[in-house]
Amino acid sequence: MNADQPLIELDGIGRRYKGKRGAPVIALEAVTLRFHAGEFVCITGPSGSGKSTLMNILGCLDTPDSGSYRFAGREVHKLSSDGLAWLRRKAFGFVFQNYSLLGSVTARENVEMPGIYAGLAPAPRRTRALGLLAALGLKDRIGHRPAALSGGEQQRVSIARALMNGGSVILADEPTGSLDSQNGEQVLQLLEELSEKGHTVVLITHNPEIAARAGRRIELRDGRVVADSGPADERHGARATAEPPEVPQPMIGALARLMQAIRSGATSLRANLLGTKRLRAALTVFSILLGVWAVVTMLSIAEGVYRYTVSQVDLLGADQVEIAPRRRENELAITLTLEDGWAIANEVPNVRRVVPRLDQLLPIRYGSKSIEATVEGYTAITIRPSADYYAPQVEHGQFIARWNNVNYHQVAVISWRIQDDLMPTGVNPVGQYVLVNDLPFLVVGVLAGREYFAEVPDWSTERKGRRVVVPFHTAAALLHGTENLRSLDIFMQDPTQVKATESDIRALLIRRHGSEGFSIAYRGEMVEQVGEIRAALWLGLGAIGGIMLLAGGMGVMAIMLMAIAERTREIGIRMAIGARRRDISEQFMLEAVTLALVGGLLGLLASMTSGTLMRLFDIPVFFSPWMIIVALVCAAGTGLVFGTIPARRAAQMDPVTALSMQN
Repeated sequence: MNADQPLIELDGIGRRYKGKRGAPVIALEAVTLRFHAGEFVCITGPSGSGKSTLMNILGCLDTPDSGSYRFAGREVHKLSSDGLAWLRRKAFGFVFQNYSLLGSVTARENVEMPGIYAGLAPAPRRTRALGLLAALGLKDRIGHRPAALSGGEQQRVSIARALMNGGSVILADEPTGSLDSQNGEQVLQLLEELSEKGHTVVLITHNPEIAARAGRRIELRDGRVVADSGPADERHGARATAEPPEVPQPMIGALARLMQAIRSGATSLRANLLGTKRLRAALTVFSILLGVWAVVTMLSIAEGVYRYTVSQVDLLGADQVEIAPRRRENELAITLTLEDGWAIANEVPNVRRVVPRLDQLLPIRYGSKSIEATVEGYTAITIRPSADYYAPQVEHGQFIARWNNVNYHQVAVISWRIQDDLMPTGVNPVGQYVLVNDLPFLVVGVLAGREYFAEVPDWSTERKGRRVVVPFHTAAALLHGTENLRSLDIFMQDPTQVKATESDIRALLIRRHGSEGFSIAYRGEMVEQVGEIRAALWLGLGAIGGIMLLAGGMGVMAIMLMAIAERTREIGIRMAIGARRRDISEQFMLEAVTLALVGGLLGLLASMTSGTLMRLFDIPVFFSPWMIIVALVCAAGTGLVFGTIPARRAAQMDPVTALSMQN
């Protein structure tokens, strides 16, 4: 900029307000002024003369109704709200009579705040803030909050804040009005020194002694300039040659903006909510906690009831589909083989395990005792990594292993009834040999189920109880003489999909054998109802939780609106030091979402705790990993949705009105 060109140009500036009864109140009328860089200007006048309005227009906090305002040759009225905020950050520094420091943060954090909105990185921002405070004699007071500082110290912190981003223009509104004479003199000397270093200082005062120290004096009455001593040319020339101190360049880009929003919001959250407004923070968190607890608890109960129902269905064998060849004139219409089992396991999606059935009644002998028992050749076909090689439970020893099948081992697992019928009391059956159809088999385990057959006697108990299980290939080669299967038992992953699974199996076997020479049977009509039960539980219980979460969200909005009403002046201060509307909006949105997430995590923890207690009363509860995601999404979504209206209201505040509030 040319040294002879004015830094600030006001031409015919007018500003009017609506009075209490709608009549216009003239605050400024046809004000024309020129300010050069480095001037020390004092504006005087009685109360109501328009001094503060002029100061607000100069600092881009207010806009005139008429006339033009150019800063460094640029038309200010053409700037957007973000452009005005940029100009406040870049060029202006405010020093208020009542200091206007944020009482919830330290002196250093107050000074750093304009740097946050300018996008300065943490390290250079902190270094500059510490340097400014040290230069103003506050090196030992950087960690103190305003309440612990004297009036003079607070005003010096305010000056340091004004200089954080360079502060080429210092706007001081009655900076000594709340100070004693000694502290007032120190502040005036600081302002004079800043003017000597090249800063333009515009000071408002009622005190003629202070006005006399300025290089230029302007008097306002009834919104008009009635006296202007004009610039002191010699002093102006000396000051204009001095350059304001350089400030580290701000970061740019989307990442910088994100980091700026996070830093600003985190500082505000810690200071205003977790520091001085703990009850408000606790109420916000508790509102979300209740809602998330309700949602997760209701869903976990719904899932628990569903899984319990499925487990009962499994016990009834309703997750099982049985395939058997049909007989036509005493002959089998088709022959089922292991290859059919492998094809079903590979090609039908809902299958978790296929168990081929190869069995017949054969004599079993141990010592001098002999009985007839069902001898089964066992193998299980599982091709998915999530499916284990399923084995029935044993009460002693172990079950048939894969390698027993591969190597044609002559090993057997007998039922507890075989043990009782053949072996003397006290003899451990594991390690004994029994003769199966006169061939020796080593007993490696005893099947569990004694309690079940004792409690549920029926006509088939005797036959079911006498059972011997041997490796499939061993049975086919040595005992049965064939690998043709009596049946195939198909176990499903999701029993509610039994009809679709049956249809897929039927189509596959018809394709393999050319005809439908087989029957497919499954148990439990309730299988078809399990999916409907789950949907109804999710809908009903989830709705209850959702209503509680909605109530929690309304609580968050009410608390945030109350917080904004209490923090109106803070919002005005932030705007004065360069915060854009979106910065204010993001700050309150971040506060709402962060507190909601904290509430979500605590709600999740509370739900898990209450779930543990519910299990003590046999209430089926099941927590899935996805419920963590549900809890956090519900919490963050609630904070986002119900924090939007308060955040927008805060962002739309008029800076001048906000600064005038006392809270």
